[in-house]
Amino acid sequence: AGYSVKILDGQLTQNIEQQLSDLLNQEDFNAVGFSAVTPAASNTSRLAKLIKEKKPNLLTIIGGAHSTVTGSRILEQMPDIDIAVFGEGEATIVELAELLEGKRALDDIDGIAFRKGKDIVQTKRRKLIEDLDSIPFPAYHLINILEYDIPPGLFFRKPIVDMVSARGCPYHCNFCADTIFGEGRCRLRKAQNVVNEMEFLAKEYGVREIKFVDDTFTINLDRVIEICNELLKRKLGLLWRCASRVNTVDLELLKLMKKSGCCSISFGIESGSDEILKKMNKKITVEQSRNAVKWAKEAGMETKGFFMLNYPGDTIETTEKTIALSRELDLDFVGFNLTIPYVGTQVREDIEKNYRIEPKYWNNPDAALGNQIYFYQDNLPVEYLKKAYQRAIYGFYLRPKMFLKTIKKIRSRAVLKSYLAGFLRLIKLRIRVID
Repeated sequence: AGYSVKILDGQLTQNIEQQLSDLLNQEDFNAVGFSAVTPAASNTSRLAKLIKEKKPNLLTIIGGAHSTVTGSRILEQMPDIDIAVFGEGEATIVELAELLEGKRALDDIDGIAFRKGKDIVQTKRRKLIEDLDSIPFPAYHLINILEYDIPPGLFFRKPIVDMVSARGCPYHCNFCADTIFGEGRCRLRKAQNVVNEMEFLAKEYGVREIKFVDDTFTINLDRVIEICNELLKRKLGLLWRCASRVNTVDLELLKLMKKSGCCSISFGIESGSDEILKKMNKKITVEQSRNAVKWAKEAGMETKGFFMLNYPGDTIETTEKTIALSRELDLDFVGFNLTIPYVGTQVREDIEKNYRIEPKYWNNPDAALGNQIYFYQDNLPVEYLKKAYQRAIYGFYLRPKMFLKTIKKIRSRAVLKSYLAGFLRLIKLRIRVID
């Protein structure tokens, strides 16, 4: 929209307080905006305080997932934040820039909360952006994509860049907070627009692999086919990877995806028990998971599966079924998380009503990790759960079969370095519980 912007990424900056301080001293900014997920909330609040101490009149804005799920309460929790943005921020941030130029009033900007004297005012909800193709490509020139370190198992070739080709999800899993952001529906970029960005990244930045971070890339069969055919037509030579649902793929589609460059696919399998899958409102079956992984392997793709332990209703029996399924499927990678009851989800409401919660983690925004117990179940003893969690991960990765698989994948120094770092993280892995 023509405004000058600088980006400081807390994931990359070793001493973010000093870097931020230096930036504020070097240039005359009108506002500082934070995008924060829940685990970054306390750090965001700390940085906002630093800003106000240095420049009290500088406008501070927070947006992203944490503010969206927290609502106007976030301004009570963060006294040094002036404005909170909820939901999608592309249009809102432009209107806030116009506010600074005196072209708008706060009350006229949808999707925000702000202070008015001692009161907190929240404006009406902003409508979702229906035409995602109307949004420009991300401002890649404001960052250095080569600085980003990719965890092991998340790339075949570098540079690799994340891309969004859709927003939202029409499914309503009880543990997912997507309905807060996307109203429980999916909006898609057109195939041409998606491939245009892929081509732009390849030609302008030398990107060799794309990771789609959509909730479910395969939500629309016709669009996936069109994207694949367009990639084959343009001969970009890009690899790409995506996340999917086991009930949205078949062998024919997966073969076409592989032919067009899809090297890896991830599935949210969650549980080895159909009973628990129903409690999750996942709308899949164990048999569908078996078929999807089998077809992906037949197509020649790397396969990843994600599983949840300590879901409400889980027992020793269902936990063992989940661990057994992770081994049976012969996946290339697995991820195990203990259930995280995100604010705004159905599962959080269920747990608060029916289970004994762990107060140290329950309302602690810094604790949104998948290796700690947020609540306790009588049918799932803590000592068993601690051992089951570590057995699920160690038992999968420390098999001779997995060592051989990993060795075969090491074709460069970057991949070797990545896997060694991952192995060191693995052996340090511990469940966090209250003794």
